[in-house]
Amino acid sequence: MVYNDCMNHNDLEYLIKTRRKLHALAELSGEEHKTSAFIAEELKSFGFKPKTVGTGVFCDTGKGPRLALRADIDALPIKEDVAFTGVDFAAEGCVMHACGHDGHTANLLNVARIIGPKSDIPLRFIFQFGEEGIGGSETMIAGGVLEDVEEIYAIHMCPELDEGKIGYCYGAMFAGCVEFDVEFKGKASHCATPEKGADAVRASIYAADRAFEAAKKHNLLINLGKIEGGAARNIVADRCNSAYTLRFYDMAKSEAFIMELERALIEADETFGTEHNLITSAVYPPLINHALCVDKVRSLMGDRAVPTEPRYTAEDFSNYINEVPGAIFWLGTKKSDGRYSVPLHSEKFGFDESALLTGTELFLKLIEAHGQAHGRGHGK
Repeated sequence: MVYNDCMNHNDLEYLIKTRRKLHALAELSGEEHKTSAFIAEELKSFGFKPKTVGTGVFCDTGKGPRLALRADIDALPIKEDVAFTGVDFAAEGCVMHACGHDGHTANLLNVARIIGPKSDIPLRFIFQFGEEGIGGSETMIAGGVLEDVEEIYAIHMCPELDEGKIGYCYGAMFAGCVEFDVEFKGKASHCATPEKGADAVRASIYAADRAFEAAKKHNLLINLGKIEGGAARNIVADRCNSAYTLRFYDMAKSEAFIMELERALIEADETFGTEHNLITSAVYPPLINHALCVDKVRSLMGDRAVPTEPRYTAEDFSNYINEVPGAIFWLGTKKSDGRYSVPLHSEKFGFDESALLTGTELFLKLIEAHGQAHGRGHGK
């Protein structure tokens, strides 16, 4: 059996070595050149013939309706708190695998190593770039990674879940996300003669109030995380830029919100004499797991699969499962003594590589089930 074969491949040793190498290589979205090259070289050393899409990498085994497994490879603009994490393999500068993508990638490389390129089970291993904010999955899909794919699965590290557990969620597991900026251009004047100016800051405040009202009406989550404008306290501001994120489980409601926002921006211009520009930088649809795929993993993992609640975080894996059936699952990292429970996207985030063994087990069981469903062999 594929899963039982796993036990004879020094998995933990490989996972530790590979995850730490990837952690040290950490690169931002779209800039994963060293990471991509490392992944490709590893796959070549196993005998695969990897292909690239941007800084993403994928490779195949067998022929026929494929099971795809995906890992994301980018890091975040965060400087690791080494005094807390205690690691000697932190990346240089202000970049860190603070969302566990180094673990996702090491896990999938381990699975590819175990299965090998000669397996007749039709598989695709996808190492996706640019998950953190630039929607790399769209580019990967345009590059053909879903061709012949029947189902697709992924995991995500979860410091709130006990190590050894797989967290599942039926329906919406992650929220959809629209990241947008609002720019107002006004006209500077002295505050003593405001009629000679066009106040970009007041226009931004007006628009922000309307945006929050619209979000509340449609039961959406909105955050204004950054606002910059003006030159001095006694000068009417000639510019103001605001950075927002909108989170939702219903695309129709998000579209209605954007229409109301546009009307509010026009009203702001008419009221304050400004000109606005609405810039959308990323749009992720809600991640809706396919029920039959969740059922399959629950059956494979037994009582180690536990229910979890939806979150307002976003994941561009949603783009894949809008095209083909699939699901994503939480991989627990929290130790029984409470260690490794620091939230994702924190400079203190970390995990013990032993948690990845459950991820390898899950993927190998999915591969075995796919092979059995299509009358194929067991791997190497």
